[in-house]
Amino acid sequence: MAAGERESEQFRLAIDDAVLILYALVAESVGWATMALLEQDVDRANHVIGDDQEVDERCERLTATVKERLSATNLSPDELEYLVAVLQVIPELERSADLAEHIAQRAITQVGGQITPRSRGLIQSMSDIAVEMWRVSGTAYRQRSRDASFQLSDADNELDDLATHLVNEGTTPGTEPQVAVDLALIARYYERLGDHAVNLARRVDTMAAPRRLVPPVDLNRRRDEMPSTPEPKPRGLRRLFRPLSRMRLSPTDDGFFDLFREAGDNARECALAVNKLATSSDLIDEHFEEVRSFERSGDELTVDLLRRLDASFVTPFDREDIHALAEELDDVVDQMFAAASLLQLSNGDQRPPELAELADVLVAMTEEMVELLDCLQTKKGARFRLERIEHLERQGDAIFQRGLARLFSGQYEALEVIKWKDTVQSLESAINAIEDVSDVVESILVKES
Repeated sequence: MAAGERESEQFRLAIDDAVLILYALVAESVGWATMALLEQDVDRANHVIGDDQEVDERCERLTATVKERLSATNLSPDELEYLVAVLQVIPELERSADLAEHIAQRAITQVGGQITPRSRGLIQSMSDIAVEMWRVSGTAYRQRSRDASFQLSDADNELDDLATHLVNEGTTPGTEPQVAVDLALIARYYERLGDHAVNLARRVDTMAAPRRLVPPVDLNRRRDEMPSTPEPKPRGLRRLFRPLSRMRLSPTDDGFFDLFREAGDNARECALAVNKLATSSDLIDEHFEEVRSFERSGDELTVDLLRRLDASFVTPFDREDIHALAEELDDVVDQMFAAASLLQLSNGDQRPPELAELADVLVAMTEEMVELLDCLQTKKGARFRLERIEHLERQGDAIFQRGLARLFSGQYEALEVIKWKDTVQSLESAINAIEDVSDVVESILVKES
């Protein structure tokens, strides 16, 4: 083995060790957070919260190390692909540690002393499954196993079912409203932990599979002739929180519209920050941190929406629709954060012009989305906004297909194709997420008309 290859292999082993430590810290934090919750152990809960800061710092250092390596000019295609994949894994690990922290924060509220034995049993079972899923997912990363995502599917379904049962416990007669809200949030945290474990296993599957460059896209093909994509997992929040639609806890207010407006404004500001990443070669890290802050604000707004929904006697429209809209708005910012994670790597590189075009479409669509969300209250002008979003989404599709055709035209080296294909796709996914929001709003307005 040549000296360069040996050095590259040693670097990979060091990075893999750092990633595996993060896997172990997440699994450990979930177990300790559950124990703190059920035993009302505030000291242990604070310890888990402190550990989340350590995970954040480890993720930050690991990201910096990988990015520094990416600046090298002699990387092989395999190593470049590996480094990009690791940079997609790190945010999932960081978010999962945040979920363990959220469970620990519920322990500080002492909700563990107010729930039924059945709820305690459900929480313990969910924790056991989540920890095991993370063990399997970590082993898959270490062994580069392509089978783990299939192995985890049954466990993930079981975790989802337990989450639904836990939410149902909150709807039983005599349950205090705040306890019901806490149980719903706890159920969501565990359910998302399972989702992240599955997502990471799928990323490992992609890392282990040989990459094959596909032929250029035929731009003359009709849309209905394009190959279909696999069906996504059913929307977790929509199914998970459906039992809460029967709850009637306190008088309503008009705060839903304010929260929708805040979520829309947050997504628009996030899109502007993503646009800066896509069009500028300066202040890359600062722009990425802006996107990260908007993603976290989006999570907080989603929780605020769910809390208000669970505490409202009468809602402006169907509860299930409010759940769906809250989830779709959260997905918009999550998809933009995923795009930003890849765009952060592009400093100094020759970018395909379609990146800036897609980022401009993304900003325009978020602006239309903000106006559309206002239509929920005014009931005026929605058709124009819906048509604008549909037009912009088609425009984004055309730019995306043109970008792929450019990448596979021979104009770019294989390394550049690998780097930019995922980035272009991530921006297109963010655009599609905004169209999903418009679909939910349109459904609501049709029901209310």
